[in-house]
Amino acid sequence: MSEITEFAARRLLIDYTRDMSLSDEDPARIVDRTFTDDAVWVTDGTEITRDQLIAHAAPSRKNVTAGEMQIDDLLVDGHRFAAHCRLSVEHRKLGHMVMEWILIGEVADDGRVRRIRQLGRTS
Repeated sequence: MSEITEFAARRLLIDYTRDMSLSDEDPARIVDRTFTDDAVWVTDGTEITRDQLIAHAAPSRKNVTAGEMQIDDLLVDGHRFAAHCRLSVEHRKLGHMVMEWILIGEVADDGRVRRIRQLGRTS
């Protein structure tokens, strides 16, 4: 399971983040291939729904012109993972931004993410 979990964590952090901001693909398809139907994502104490994840794509696609995710640490244990990562983006209005996250997640048997608990800061 650890290989599936590591693949899911990397797909979430790199592919999901890139595709939601920079691709033309339907955001609902991206969310559905990345997360289980019962997924729970809590960031800085706020639970984010599936609809909110999908809705976030439009402003992100409008404002982000380039981005790169760097995974500084990734720990995997069975279905669970923990990561420390940084997302550097070029934002149309705000210029260069770096967001740093620490997150803990759980992956379902099918390789999709079931739970995320995330703390973040913008530097």
